[in-house]
Amino acid sequence: MSTTSPNRCSGERTWIGMIAFLVIVFSGCSGEPKPIETVRKPPKPVSVFTLTRSAPTRRQEITGTVVPWKTEQIGFELAGRVAEVIEPNEMVIPVIEATTAKQNPAATRLARLDDEELRIAVEAATADVAVATLNRDANLVSIKRRLPAMIESAQAEASLADLDLVRVSKLFQQNAISRSEADAARTRVSTTRASLATAKADLAQAEAQQLALEAQVSQANQRLSEAKRNLRNAVLHSPFPGRVTEVHAVPGTYVKEGDPIVTVQMMDPMSIEFEVTARDSRRYHRGDMLTTRVIDGKGSVRSLIGMVNQVDSVADPATRTFTVSLHVRNEIDETCSVPSSSGEPIARTDMIAPLNIGPIITGDERLLVERDSVHRLDGEDVVWKITNRKWGTPSPAKDRVLTVEKVPVKITSEVIPFLGKWQFVAIELKDPTTPFDIDRDLITGKLFFKPNSTTSITPDESPENQAPQLESWKGNQVMVDERRWLLRSGDVAQVQLTPNAPNDGFYVPMKAIREERGQRFIHVVEKKNDQLVARRIIVDHEKSDTVVDESVLLLLEAFPPHELHEGMQVVSEGTHYLEDGDTVQITSILRGNE
Repeated sequence: MSTTSPNRCSGERTWIGMIAFLVIVFSGCSGEPKPIETVRKPPKPVSVFTLTRSAPTRRQEITGTVVPWKTEQIGFELAGRVAEVIEPNEMVIPVIEATTAKQNPAATRLARLDDEELRIAVEAATADVAVATLNRDANLVSIKRRLPAMIESAQAEASLADLDLVRVSKLFQQNAISRSEADAARTRVSTTRASLATAKADLAQAEAQQLALEAQVSQANQRLSEAKRNLRNAVLHSPFPGRVTEVHAVPGTYVKEGDPIVTVQMMDPMSIEFEVTARDSRRYHRGDMLTTRVIDGKGSVRSLIGMVNQVDSVADPATRTFTVSLHVRNEIDETCSVPSSSGEPIARTDMIAPLNIGPIITGDERLLVERDSVHRLDGEDVVWKITNRKWGTPSPAKDRVLTVEKVPVKITSEVIPFLGKWQFVAIELKDPTTPFDIDRDLITGKLFFKPNSTTSITPDESPENQAPQLESWKGNQVMVDERRWLLRSGDVAQVQLTPNAPNDGFYVPMKAIREERGQRFIHVVEKKNDQLVARRIIVDHEKSDTVVDESVLLLLEAFPPHELHEGMQVVSEGTHYLEDGDTVQITSILRGNE
């Protein structure tokens, strides 16, 4: 058995490796070199569009917020205890300036103060005027009659005294009378002259006093006017039409001068505000007309035209944006109106109420209803009972038409005032067997019919106009009258912004521009040696862009400018993996600047 050492084996492997290496080297050096085959790259797929000169405009919408144009907290000019206050959400008819509520009886009374003290002040001021007027007239009689008569009498006595003095002087010279008689005659002359001077002085004093009495009459009239003004100001009216949005006091509250009682918001027109950048704010000028879109009660889109009223001159420091305000005419939203299922018109009411409110009003169990809820029809008093709605039962969302029936009643009490606004009366059913659930049945308020004009914010509720219609009404359908405006404070609206001024040039989509190493370029497809190749053109885009079909288009300028011309095929999709001179294959030709 033979053994081989490890050193010998490793040496043999080394020699074998060296021989293999030399064989490979010598075999590579011998013979001719093989030619290198050129690998042709396949054309790259691209999408192109035809370059054309255009001047597109950019149309854009922005979300705006509906805000009130005018809203004001209205209060009394004098202090007092509140006797009556209007309810929230009621429409307001204003008192036009230079007219009084008496001349404008339809004006809505917002609130009223307890006016007993003010009426007493008016009566006292009226008495003061009468006293001052009588004093003035009495003094005028003295000036025109009594004092002139006294002056004439004094003049006559003075003339007589002068004649007596002449006669006495002659007799005294003839020693026919004594010196004492002559002195008495001279004294009578002095006395009569003094009486005449006194009468004239009294006349001058009376004339001066007449001026003071005239001033007193003016003062008394001024106090009377002030008292009447305070009495008028005890009733609060709005200076503009609108809706009561908030009530700050209740009957019985003592308020000071200027304390807010109600907040009134003008509903027509309304303002729509939206924010724009500093650059865009300069495009809007007062009087510009913009289109706004809002959602009505049925969920449909309504278009309204708004006029730019104001562009803020100072930016919001937090957002660096400017506020643009539009004036938009508001409309009554009639989309919730329901046509009558019968030939008779649908009556309207401003309230529905239960009958078990006695504990709230008077603390007893009497059946109390508002006085206007009792209608006089065919010689009897009736209330309108609602048959398809009960207290304590949820009503269907879409079934807002009430069906009613007449229930004869009789009034058993005088008018019971409540909170200075409502007047209740106690009633009893004429027929005790009439089915009536006191705790659950509801009745309507005063029924009226809506006027033909939908723009009126107040129905014509005069008895002479409504009674004949109600007496001849044969229907049984009623709706709660609720005037809902299309634009409400806090709603959102879409505003179409003013488009940019058109700027003619070559517009391409943003994705067609490529930027590398500080250079911007596009690729155009040209035919070269029967092949389509991509050629790179250095471009720059100006600060003019537009949005067409939600695509941002940029206005290009080439270097040199003549490199761009109409009809060129510009790569739109695929430009980011192209090199200058690459062969391409057009897979699709896009429409326009897509």
